[in-house]
Amino acid sequence: MMRKVNLIYKLLGFFIIILLIITVVDIVRISKYKIHPVKPKKAFKTDETKVYWDLTQGTSNIDWNRLDGTLKYIKNEYDCADFKLVNLIRIIYEYENKIPLSHQDKIKKTLLNFRYWLDEPGENSMCYWSENHQILFASAEYLIGKKYYNNFFPNSKLSGSEHMKKAKTRILDWLQMRWNYGFTEFYSEVYYKEDIAALVNLIDYADDKEITEKCKIILDLLFYDVATQSTNLMFVSTSGRAYENNRKGPRNLVGLTEYYWGNGKEINANIVYGLMQTKNYDLPPVLKEIARDSSNVVIKQSNGLNISELNREGFNNKTTSSLMMQWGMEAFVNPEVIRNSLYHIRKNKMFSNSFLGDFKQLDFSLLNYLHLEPLAIKLINPQFNGTAIQNGNTYTYKTKDYSLYTVQNYHPGNYADQHHVFGMNINNHFAIYHSHPAVEKGVKIHSPNYWVGYGHLPHSVQDENINLSIYNIPNKKGIIEYDLLKYTHAYFPNEKFDEVELHKNYIFGKKGDTYCALIGDNNLEYRESTTDDIIQKGQKVFWITEAGSKSQDGSFTQFVQRIKNNKIAFNKEKLALIYSSKGKKYQLNYKSDFMINSKIINTNYSRFDAPYIKSNRKPENLKIEFNDKTLYLDFYKMTREY
Repeated sequence: MMRKVNLIYKLLGFFIIILLIITVVDIVRISKYKIHPVKPKKAFKTDETKVYWDLTQGTSNIDWNRLDGTLKYIKNEYDCADFKLVNLIRIIYEYENKIPLSHQDKIKKTLLNFRYWLDEPGENSMCYWSENHQILFASAEYLIGKKYYNNFFPNSKLSGSEHMKKAKTRILDWLQMRWNYGFTEFYSEVYYKEDIAALVNLIDYADDKEITEKCKIILDLLFYDVATQSTNLMFVSTSGRAYENNRKGPRNLVGLTEYYWGNGKEINANIVYGLMQTKNYDLPPVLKEIARDSSNVVIKQSNGLNISELNREGFNNKTTSSLMMQWGMEAFVNPEVIRNSLYHIRKNKMFSNSFLGDFKQLDFSLLNYLHLEPLAIKLINPQFNGTAIQNGNTYTYKTKDYSLYTVQNYHPGNYADQHHVFGMNINNHFAIYHSHPAVEKGVKIHSPNYWVGYGHLPHSVQDENINLSIYNIPNKKGIIEYDLLKYTHAYFPNEKFDEVELHKNYIFGKKGDTYCALIGDNNLEYRESTTDDIIQKGQKVFWITEAGSKSQDGSFTQFVQRIKNNKIAFNKEKLALIYSSKGKKYQLNYKSDFMINSKIINTNYSRFDAPYIKSNRKPENLKIEFNDKTLYLDFYKMTREY
């Protein structure tokens, strides 16, 4: 018996030693990973956009050395090199005969040696995977492959024609995802312009009917989003990805809203300047009519997928299309996708990529062999889980004076990186919103930070001009959470309003004929030394927002008095909020039902649900109608009629 026990101890000791050796070897291996720079140490000028602009304006004396910075940036494969390719492609397609041979050679050499997708040889810190980068890289690869069709690309060991074939698959996959599910980076004033740039280049130069016609269709749907979510010319709305300026407004998509349904003024040199030059894409008139609609309208929409839907929709494997969907959602570390992420990172040598470098902490042989990464992520629950952009059921209420917008019931309590789940446009002047800041003011983090994203998401819901939001800030900070601030705040710029009234837990604003009210559970006060930052202390709190106007409410004084007379009840233990206004009784139960007059409201929407269009996901065709104008789209038959 003792011999057996001793043998078991010896075997156990042997296995422990083996495990320790494997772990030590892993630690040594992991410590040797080197991170490539995201940007150059010292910034230098890249001037391809202005060079293209000058060429379109007929400038004859071009200093072609101005492209040297752009070529250096692309050659070194710094992040956003794909942005630099957009107008460089337009230059070589439209003005190659004007480029001196010496510069033609420099351009060609740079483009032949570029790494166009993460499965090609090489290492860098370019972001290939977010929704806009996917189509930018695929567009560039296809068009540069077409330009140098018979050339050998030394880095990839492929010909131009092989690059075209490879890129076409990704282009069509990306377009189909947008047709079926909409944009993951929904209503993003930042990233829609990158999508536009990639699509216009394909429309102009691909010479492939399937690509060009499908690109036009998806570009129409993108501009439908912009038209429905703009307040007059200001394109600010709830969004999958938004930064501080995109939340506060005013933004006009680099002047495109003014060009298409404003004063018609052309935009200047920009990544999307191709729209000013294209002869192959015209904005359908119905979209201009929708943008100019001044009636009171409710626009409901479903954008993107939830992680829980990936399996059902066929995006749960290790294929490129699954990678595009998962990483396009910025879903990297979530338990459902973590093993797929690590598979692609290992396969494509991307531990050296600055954006993915932290994954080395999970690159242990035992975790991989025993499939323990999902369990590790569940236990740690890193704040990186909050980068995932999941299905947004968006609700927008527009009037001639304002718009109010919400992502309904969006994962209450979760971390959130660049999401924007609620806000109000004060006509087309500016926007207001509230959030739980992820870090204290002044802490320099790209996202989430004080004005971008959320430490913890609220449970937020809307009906027409009223939004209810409940925050439930935990007592204990997550294992690797940046910070845990025990207050929420709102952007409410005193100096931009004509009038502001602050009464304990109420604050009211008037700008022209637009009114707004924010109501807190606790007293509201401007942060010290600020005139735009309203603080509400407390971890279990609510914010109620009600929008109004002169035409709807009479005078501002009448609006203020009516709101103050509305009944409010909040149960902190149950996190249940009741608010009554204009004959409606609203009730929100945290992580549970939203009810109006005791009726549960369904906030899971179809793909489109608006007066202009109604459709489920994955439609066969779409018809957009307004003011006797129509747009008929059939993605698979490549039909576009208006």
